[in-house]
Amino acid sequence: MKYASLMRNAGLLMALSVALFVGCKKEKEQNGPSLTVAADLGVVTRDLTLPPGAYPLRFKLIAQKGSGKDDADLKEYTITGTNSIVNVRRPAPNGQSFTIDTTMEITGSNGESYTITFTVTDKNNNSDRKEFKITFQSSPDNPPSGQNQIDPLPSREYSNRDGKGTYLIYDHNSGSFNLTDRTGAGSNPDQILFLYYYREQNPTYHSVIAPDVLSNDGYNGTPIEWDRSWSTATSLRVPRSGVNFDNVTYDGIRDAFENGQTEDDNIGDFNRGKRIKLEGRTLIAFKQTRAGKDIYGLIKIEGLDNSSKKATLSVKVRRPN
Repeated sequence: MKYASLMRNAGLLMALSVALFVGCKKEKEQNGPSLTVAADLGVVTRDLTLPPGAYPLRFKLIAQKGSGKDDADLKEYTITGTNSIVNVRRPAPNGQSFTIDTTMEITGSNGESYTITFTVTDKNNNSDRKEFKITFQSSPDNPPSGQNQIDPLPSREYSNRDGKGTYLIYDHNSGSFNLTDRTGAGSNPDQILFLYYYREQNPTYHSVIAPDVLSNDGYNGTPIEWDRSWSTATSLRVPRSGVNFDNVTYDGIRDAFENGQTEDDNIGDFNRGKRIKLEGRTLIAFKQTRAGKDIYGLIKIEGLDNSSKKATLSVKVRRPN
């Protein structure tokens, strides 16, 4: 009887082992897809808090198929936003990996916020997602309206675009900004604060240029020629050490220019203070006289990339009263 009992127990153990083995065989090795935020210049990589206004925000994410042996190919991706600010569903252009690279204009008033969600799904219906919360909030240095207002344009990517640079358009009545190419600048020549240009010939360098100097005949035949008559005049200076871009006050922007230095970068400009190399700089101050008003501003050099021939700049402007 004892032998029979032992045999029954052994049989039970074997049955349990087989059951466990079968159960393990049924489990699939699936890691699921992944979404990774690209670290390119000018790409949104985190939640943002911005002053009220309109902003062209660039998002770039890389979708990858899971690395498990049972992971399926990528099926689709979606981009959705609070209050239907965006609603996109697209099939995956590649089952192994692909890049989502999109720029969307997002406008908000004080107290508004939006959450932009990117999701990638594979054919096993496994998914990964990334969310970015964009909050619009006024600050003491940027009241919703009135005097002593600072108009900020957080980090944006500047490049040669059409081969002729990126132009920063500024409306001093509304405080709105727009980055545009030569064609767009031609529609608003009297609203250009400055242009960014990357010189590709040796020696190469990143630079900021005052728009009025481009009307000089010496620029004819070059990639940065300009044949319009200008109603504005801009001067560029290097602020003294101690200017804090992030905490600068309304009058501090003016003082950064007035106490700054006009430097000669030895790059063949016709007037000193009209073109400045960005290499080795952290801040540049400028002053523009427009329609009888003085507009002061600060440019913060966030990053320079020679391989992509681009720069990331932040700007703050002291809106004239």
